[in-house]
Amino acid sequence: MLKQTILDAANDPKELERLYRKAPGPFSKALALALETVPDHLLLQAWHERLSPVEPPVSHPEAPPNPTIRSELGLALGLAIVATGIAKLPHFISNLPAERFYPPNLPAIAGIMFLTFFAVQRNVRPLSTCALIATIVDVAVYLNFLPNPYQSDTSTLAMAHAPFFYWSLIGVAFLGGAWGQRSGRMDYLRFNGELLIHHTIIMTGGMVLTAVTIALFSLLNLRIDEWYMQNIGLFGALAAPLVATLLITRVIKDRFRLAPLLAKTFSPLFLVMVSVYLITILVNRQSPFTDRGFLIAFNLLMGLVLGMSILSISERKPDQPINVFDSINLGLVAITLLVDMIALAAILFRLSSYGFTPNRIAVLGANLIVFCHLAGILYHYACFIKKRGKLITVETWIVRFLPLYSLWSLTVIIILPLLFGFA
Repeated sequence: MLKQTILDAANDPKELERLYRKAPGPFSKALALALETVPDHLLLQAWHERLSPVEPPVSHPEAPPNPTIRSELGLALGLAIVATGIAKLPHFISNLPAERFYPPNLPAIAGIMFLTFFAVQRNVRPLSTCALIATIVDVAVYLNFLPNPYQSDTSTLAMAHAPFFYWSLIGVAFLGGAWGQRSGRMDYLRFNGELLIHHTIIMTGGMVLTAVTIALFSLLNLRIDEWYMQNIGLFGALAAPLVATLLITRVIKDRFRLAPLLAKTFSPLFLVMVSVYLITILVNRQSPFTDRGFLIAFNLLMGLVLGMSILSISERKPDQPINVFDSINLGLVAITLLVDMIALAAILFRLSSYGFTPNRIAVLGANLIVFCHLAGILYHYACFIKKRGKLITVETWIVRFLPLYSLWSLTVIIILPLLFGFA
């Protein structure tokens, strides 16, 4: 019980201090158990160092590399090699077309690779790991039995939503096999922000290296572009997120995080951009109610700004005073909610005018979840700014909706094709 209380208060220094003063002995024991669940949590690590006995430093002038980093790097590269081999099956099996193999299977291959890495890194129980992997395999097998996605809307929707469901299973492995802790879910969101940034940097460097390599060999009249992309390029694309994960969790840790800096830089820019975009829509009298392509773009914009809003809020420290960035975050959430309300109205209009289709049902369900999510974030964050609530309440509301997104993804994957006869 005390372990869960510590996990729930992991981002609240005052509450942790109160718990320690109330029962120092049980607190120390429960803290050790909490750190096994979230070993990378900075504040809990600081408490661990505070309560640990001080040992004299030991000098190692020629200490070998960290065996943990070395072993995990080997694991990451090994998993990427295995994943690359499986992904190349269409090249080895003549009657297995790539366009039919990759949509249902490539996300599952990457998901199992990522999940296995976290399961080993976080010491997830073998039974839990096998259950998570089996779930991904079952979904992938089901997707392979669906009609060709180029001829079925429900198949296209199912394969597009599968990565979001896999993302939630990877999150369970990231949290050491558990999914219930609020602080753990927030750490997973923060990790995804850092991963997006570092993965983009690594992939950009990889593309530059690829272009230079192909160009140099072309000067020797050797055309290696196709071979390079099918082998080295595929391996690099699969290994890049694992290498980025290793950099974040074992090398950089919390010493230098890019996500808070970029969140503060781009949040006001996104707020201005979306505001100007909505004003331009009104001036030009364009409507998502009748233009399907415009409605799709509107929903993509909403998803992008939703991600930026949650990233900005997740990077806020609870001990910081209220400042201008809180107003920017609140404005970003408010304008995202406005975009979602317009999209919802347009979807309901199209449903009443043109009838039910798989695409409209899928988008309607996602937008309803986003609407409730954003409305709660806006309310709780406004209370926090007015000092009538705590940041922990905002974070709790944010992570509470994560299982709903996963459940809706699974609904689109399994129920929607059955409901519409795999059309």
